[in-house]
Amino acid sequence: MITDNEQQTLRSAFFDNAELHFILFDSELNVIDANESLLKFYHIERDAFVGKHILEVAPNAIEKGLYGQYMQVIQTGKPLIIEEIIGSPIYGNQYNRVKAFKVGNGVGVAISNITEYRNTIESLEVLSYRLSHDIKSPMTSVLELTKMALQEDPVDIDTLKAYCGLINESVSRLLETVEKVNESLKIQKVVPHFELIDFRTIIDEVKKSLASVEGYTSQNFEETIDCPFDFYFDKPIITSLFQNIIDNAIKYRNVKRDDSSLSINISGDKEFVKIILSDNGIGIKKELQKNIFKLFYRATSQAHGSGIGLYTLRYTIEKLGGRIFFESTEGQGTTFKIIIPNKIGIINPAD
Repeated sequence: MITDNEQQTLRSAFFDNAELHFILFDSELNVIDANESLLKFYHIERDAFVGKHILEVAPNAIEKGLYGQYMQVIQTGKPLIIEEIIGSPIYGNQYNRVKAFKVGNGVGVAISNITEYRNTIESLEVLSYRLSHDIKSPMTSVLELTKMALQEDPVDIDTLKAYCGLINESVSRLLETVEKVNESLKIQKVVPHFELIDFRTIIDEVKKSLASVEGYTSQNFEETIDCPFDFYFDKPIITSLFQNIIDNAIKYRNVKRDDSSLSINISGDKEFVKIILSDNGIGIKKELQKNIFKLFYRATSQAHGSGIGLYTLRYTIEKLGGRIFFESTEGQGTTFKIIIPNKIGIINPAD
């Protein structure tokens, strides 16, 4: 039989280490407590959160309906399940499933992050559409061309070669689509390996690998690295991050300017690193911005791309507890901001 103190210790351990985020409010919706999982995830100091009113920590709670719904739980005692979107200038958009239930005279809130599940469903929908479109179209072309070739009577060698050339193009498009699908599926199976990250070396290696890209010599780079603590993360993901965004900055530069630039600013503490990459390129049209992290999406035809790079980047970063978001103005440029957690001390699967 465990003692009351031991039971309290076990409850505290569960409360603080659960993946769900827990918040306790009193009857007036002042924060009584929050678990360490929530505080660490949002990089919030306990003193800056506990004891505050809900409208201090979530100023839009009334507008979003949360204030009224939490008060309803307090008054009726009936639990509610709510889905909400949190938009943060640091963490980007996050989709949460919130269960609010009465605790004493107040309300308890259990928050689960369903962003990855929503993104996965969205990606599967896009994948289904692209499979039906990008595979059906070339297959239909092959069948039609084959039918036409068989109906030629007699058929000369030049006509036959022309048909074969068109069939070859359709099959090549089909294989390209299959390769893209395989690449996107491989993302789901990647097992991260955490190691000490040397940002300077990675950036230099990425720039060297892109030196032959058209426009590289026209791009000016400004780099500031202020990361005084050892930072551990998956090196291929960090490399992919710089590879994708630097490559895009070069390809989608404003060719009318003679001062194309990309600034890279890296700062960090013991828990997180913030990476800001800002260019003065062509930017992204406002109506297209909501799609840039979608699978197979390309926002511009100025340069060729698979439409997988930014999708992969967001998926892998968010899977490991990071956040990525961007701001862009057409004709002025684009800024990416990435927050990634320090994985120091985490044991790798193979260790």
